[in-house]
Amino acid sequence: MKKILLSAILFFTIPLAFATHQRAAEIIYKHINNLTYEVRIITYTRDNIANDQRDYLPIKWGDGSTKEIPRIIKDINGDIVYNEYLGTHTYSAPGTFILSMEDPNRNYGVVNIPNSINVPIYVESELVINPFLGYNSSVVLLNQPIDCGCVNKVFVHNPGAYDIDGDSLSYKLVECRGAEGLVIPGYTLPAASHFFTLNPRTGDVIWDSPISQGEFNIAFLIEEWRNGVRIGYVTRDMQIQIVTCSNDPPIIECISDTCVEAGSTLEFDVVAIDPDGNYVKLTASGGPFEQSQSPASISPDQNPAPDTADIIFTWNTVCNHVQKYPYTVTFKAEDTDTVNLVSFKTVNITVIGPSPKNLLAEALGNKIHLSWNKSECENAVGYKIYRRNGYYGFIPGYCETGVPEYTGYIQIHELNDINDTTFIDDNNGSGLIHGIDYCYMVIATYPDGAESYASLEACDALKKDIPVITNVSNDSINIAGGNVFIAWSKPIDLDTIQYPGPYNYLVYRSDGFYGSNLNLIAYKHGLNDTLYFDDQVNLNTSGIPYSYRINLVSETIGDIGFTQIASSIFLSIYETDNELQLSWEMNAPWTNNYFVVYRRDPGQSEFNSIGMSNTNFYSDSGLINGQEYCYYIESVGKYTSPGFVEPIINYSQIKCGIPYDNVPPCPPVLSVTTNCDLIENELVWNNPNNTCADDVAKYYIYYSPFEYGDLILIDSTNHPDDTVYIHSNLSTVTACYAVTAIDSVGNESDFSNVVCVDYDVCPVYRLPNIFTPNGDNHNDYFVPFPETIAAVEKIELKIFNRWGKIVFKTDDPKINWDGKNQQNKQDCPQGVYFYVCDVLEITLDGLRRRNFQGSVTIYR
Repeated sequence: MKKILLSAILFFTIPLAFATHQRAAEIIYKHINNLTYEVRIITYTRDNIANDQRDYLPIKWGDGSTKEIPRIIKDINGDIVYNEYLGTHTYSAPGTFILSMEDPNRNYGVVNIPNSINVPIYVESELVINPFLGYNSSVVLLNQPIDCGCVNKVFVHNPGAYDIDGDSLSYKLVECRGAEGLVIPGYTLPAASHFFTLNPRTGDVIWDSPISQGEFNIAFLIEEWRNGVRIGYVTRDMQIQIVTCSNDPPIIECISDTCVEAGSTLEFDVVAIDPDGNYVKLTASGGPFEQSQSPASISPDQNPAPDTADIIFTWNTVCNHVQKYPYTVTFKAEDTDTVNLVSFKTVNITVIGPSPKNLLAEALGNKIHLSWNKSECENAVGYKIYRRNGYYGFIPGYCETGVPEYTGYIQIHELNDINDTTFIDDNNGSGLIHGIDYCYMVIATYPDGAESYASLEACDALKKDIPVITNVSNDSINIAGGNVFIAWSKPIDLDTIQYPGPYNYLVYRSDGFYGSNLNLIAYKHGLNDTLYFDDQVNLNTSGIPYSYRINLVSETIGDIGFTQIASSIFLSIYETDNELQLSWEMNAPWTNNYFVVYRRDPGQSEFNSIGMSNTNFYSDSGLINGQEYCYYIESVGKYTSPGFVEPIINYSQIKCGIPYDNVPPCPPVLSVTTNCDLIENELVWNNPNNTCADDVAKYYIYYSPFEYGDLILIDSTNHPDDTVYIHSNLSTVTACYAVTAIDSVGNESDFSNVVCVDYDVCPVYRLPNIFTPNGDNHNDYFVPFPETIAAVEKIELKIFNRWGKIVFKTDDPKINWDGKNQQNKQDCPQGVYFYVCDVLEITLDGLRRRNFQGSVTIYR
C-alpha cells in the first residue's frame, strides 16, 4: 500500500517539476526570402529551477510539420524570465498557415483560469503567403505582456504593435486557450466594476475597474490588413497582476493625430502629470523609433516639477518613411509608487509624399501636353493624372492626400515610371473639345498605394482654330414650328497662311444624339455666316432628336476641321396619377448649368415658367387627371473658356401629356384573430384612405393553406370602410392571409403583410378522462375538448378494454363514442378503458402526425 501511494505522489509531481510556469507568450515572424521565414516564440515565465529544462520549445509550422526550436535569449528580471526561441522554415508553396505553440503549464493561481497550474499555454499566429498581396512580416509588440494594476483603479495597457510593412492593424479580444488550442473550460474575462474592453483601432486594453487582487490572463489578436484583405495575425496571451493600493495612474495631456510631409521635421511636446504628486517617467515606442534611416527620438525629460514629465518628440522624416497607413506612437507614463501604475496615449502619424512640382499645361491642336518635375522621392513608383473642366482652386488639408472626389477632378491616366513626367491628353483618342478650360493635377504614387499631396492646378484651352458649335435649339421665335436653330462660333485663331481661303461651312445632320448617320444639308459661304435654320418639311422634331456637325473647308486646300457633334434637347414625359414626370436628353460639348421648365395649362395659349432643375428631370405634380399639359425645356449653359457667347441657351421641342391614375394605393396593414371553438379566422385591416391613399374603393382577400404557397383570391369587400372579414366554415384554422386595396379606377395595391395562422395557435388536440353515457343528455358521448380540433384533419383512435380487446375505433376527430361496443352494439361495462390515438395535425408545412395515449372512465 505504501508503494502504491508513493508511486501516485511521484506520478502527480513529475509534470509540475518540469512545468515552465508560463505567464505570457506570443509568436512573431519575419520574411527572409521567397518562401522562407524566421519565427520567434517569446515567453515570460517564473524564475525557477525547472525553467532550465526548457531550452527548446515545439512549434507547429502550419503545414503539417513540427520542430523543436532552441532558446537564444534568457533574461531574468526579478521573478520574471524573458525567453526567446528562434527557428526558420521554408514552405513548399503559398498558402495560409497557422503557427502554434503549446507548452505546459501556466503558473499557479491565475484567478480567471480554473486550476491554471495544470493548464497549458497555447498561442498561435497566422501567416498568409499570397503572391498577389506581397510578402509579409508580422507585427512586433514593443511593450511587455506582464503588467500591474490596482483594485478599483482603471487599468490600461497597450501592446505597442509595430508593423514593418506599414499595414493597417486592428485588435480584438479572444479567449485564452489551452490543450490542443481549445478554449480553456471555465475561462472568463477578468471581473470588472464597469467594463473590460479593447479598443479595436488603438489596441488600448481598458479594465474599468478590477474588483479583486490576483493574477489574471487575457488574450487578444493583432490583425494585419492590406488593401482590405487580412494577411495575418499575432495572438498575445498576457498576464495582469492586481494588488491593493491607493495610487492613481499619471495623466498624459491630449495629443492629436497628425501628418507630416516627407523631408520635413515633426516636433511636438508631450506632458504627463501624476495626480498623487509621485515622480513620473515618460517614454515612447512605435514605428518611427524603429526606422533604420532617420528614426524618431525624444528629448530627455525636462522635469519641470517632481510630478510632471515633459519630453519633446522629434522626427526628421525622409522619403523612405512615406507609407499609406499611419505610424503609431505609444507614449507611456509610469509613476513610482509602491505599484507602478501607467497610462498610455496613442498618436497616429502619417508621412505624406511631397507634391509634384511645376506642372505645366500647353494646348497643341486638339490635345494638351502636360509636364512636371520628377518626384523628390526616389521611392515613388509613378503618377496619377486628374482632369476637370474649369479651375477649382484646390488647396489640400495637411492630412489630405491625393485628389478628393469633391473637387470634381477625375483620374484620366496613370504612369508607372517615376521618370515619366510628361503626358499628352487627347481624350482617349477622340480629341479634346474647343471652348473648355481643361485643368489638371498630378500626384505621385508609392509601392503600398500611398499617394502624395496634389500638385498645383494647371489649366489651358484649345486654340479657336476651328468652328465651335454653340446652339442646337428649337426656334425660340417660333417654338411651335418645330424648326431647328443651329449656331457656332467662327475660328478666330485660324492660321490663314497655312489654310488660305475662300472658306465654307458644311452643315451636317443626323437622326439621334450622336451623329451616327450624318448627311450634308447645307453650305454656308465665308467665315462670318455662323447661323442656320433647319426648317425642312420632313423634320420630325416632336418624335426624335437630331444632331449636327459643322465642317470648315478651304476651297483652296480642302478640309480644315469640324466642330464637336451636338444634339437638340429631346423631352419625354411619363404620365401618372395627378403628375407628369419630365425627363430630357441631349448631347452637348458645352456645360449646361441649369434647366428652366415651361408649361402651357389646359385651355391656355401661353407658356409660363414653372420651375428649374439642375438635373435632366422634373416632376410636375398636383395636376388634374384627364387634362392635357404641354411643356418645353430651356437649357442655360456656357463654355468654360472665355470668348464665347454666354449664356448658351437652347430649347427642346414641345411635348404634351395627360396625367391619369395608374398608381395603386398603399397596401393595408393586416392582423388575424382565431376563434378555435368556431374554427374560423377573423381578418382586420386599416383603411388606407385614413393614412396614405384617397380613393380606395374595396378590398381583395387572399388565402393560402401553406406558408410558402401561392396566395389565391377567395373573396372581396365592396366598401372602403368594410375592413373586417371572417373566414368561416373551415376544416382547419391553419392558413396564410393577405389583403390588397383597390382604388376607384381598378389599381390594386401590393399585398399587405402576410399573416399566417399555424396549428399551435389553438390548444393541441386532447380528450377528457371521463364521460357518462346514461341517456340524460349530459356528457353522453366521448368527444374531444371542442377548442382542440381546429387544426386536426383526422385521427386514428383505438379504445381497448382492460383485456386488450378493441371496443371502438374511428378516424373522425369528433369521435362521438356513445360507450357501446362497436362489434356487438352492447353497452360497455362501467370502468376504465385505454386508448391509443394518432392525430394528423394540419400545419403550415403540411400534415404532422402526433401520437398520444391515455385512459377514459365510463360512469353510468
